[in-house]
Amino acid sequence: MKQLLNRTFEGTLRVPGDKSITHRSLMLAALAEGRTEIHLPLKSEDTYRTMEIMRAIGADITESGDIWIVESRGHAHLHSPAGPLYTGNSGTTSRLIIGLLAGLGLEAEFSGDDSINRRPMDRVQRPLLDMGADIRLKDEKYPPVHIYPKPLKAIDYDMPIASAQVKSAVLLAGLFAEGTTVVRESSPSRDHSEIMMKQFGAELSSKDGVISLTGGKNLTSADVTVPGDISSAAFPLALAILKPGTSITIENVSLNPTRSGILEVLEMMDANIEIETLPGDGEAIGNITASYTPELRGFDISGEIIPRLIDEIPILALLAAYSNESCTVSDAGELRFKETDRIRAVVDELSKFGIRFEEKEDGFTVLPGEIEPAAGTAVKGYHDHRIIMMLIIFSIVSDTPLNIDDTSAIDISYPGFINDLESLRKDA
Repeated sequence: MKQLLNRTFEGTLRVPGDKSITHRSLMLAALAEGRTEIHLPLKSEDTYRTMEIMRAIGADITESGDIWIVESRGHAHLHSPAGPLYTGNSGTTSRLIIGLLAGLGLEAEFSGDDSINRRPMDRVQRPLLDMGADIRLKDEKYPPVHIYPKPLKAIDYDMPIASAQVKSAVLLAGLFAEGTTVVRESSPSRDHSEIMMKQFGAELSSKDGVISLTGGKNLTSADVTVPGDISSAAFPLALAILKPGTSITIENVSLNPTRSGILEVLEMMDANIEIETLPGDGEAIGNITASYTPELRGFDISGEIIPRLIDEIPILALLAAYSNESCTVSDAGELRFKETDRIRAVVDELSKFGIRFEEKEDGFTVLPGEIEPAAGTAVKGYHDHRIIMMLIIFSIVSDTPLNIDDTSAIDISYPGFINDLESLRKDA
């Protein structure tokens, strides 16, 4: 990584495919009858966990370059796995397959790595129990998860908090429940499941925060092109904004409004960004160009925008550290239950460089002040890809070599992260 220090960056980049969309395309293709081609999927540890589980229940999945081909005879031909399933470090896989497997009426058991096995699954379990599912958790909260076959009935469910994973699990179960499942959101969460379910032929409508899904309809195959992941794009965009002499364009990235809250915050900060929307059906996509911005304003975010940028808050914390004004994040308590407690991780690691925080249970305030980078400082990545990539961007922006304990978790979402940054490096 030292070759990235004392450099400026310029050029065009295509970040890996959207992780959320890749997960869902594998699951829905396995449920649908026929052949589905998934173009430009994210090839990462997390998405391969989903692929392995879909294979374990009977889907035929092959890889051909940048295309994954899923062939299935439909949901009725899927079967219980031969043994326990493993979800690795993937929270999306872990939570969504609870709804999928319960909806299919399969018997299954799964667990993940140490991080996943400490993450609560009861908020997914609760609405599914209301549908009639038989789902058992360790200590009534954690993996391993045991699912037993039971017929499901539709429910009318008010989401207590905005969560795309809980909503998607309920909708996946609702595909096979008797009646019409209704999910009500007081604030929007990412809607990839709704967009893609309709693409695969589900009878689904969504308006004013109310999603209605009629169960018992067979899905049919549909090809999917996965846009670039806005969460991955956030890191080179931050690099461009913070590094003098730098300008980076990210091509064909998701602009889905339920995911693109970070762009609204960058506009609040008066960051130098330009957005070009590209034509197309389904998911909104476009190109984003970011350039060095010497003066950044502060922000105060809470409420409905938080689910639309929850994964970008670690890199927003770094941007906040370079602002001339205080920056506050509230209503983000979910961050404490990610791969690690991301609020605590951000505060602990960035405080090592004189960055001042006021930590709250559901967020933090970053106070303006001098940043004091010190070469060779030991920092922890917590085996969390978002924390590690944030620290790498800080190292590059501050031209300070850091001693990060382990960077391997980058492979969870962005295996080519360092190589992509090197491709944008200008000669000294």
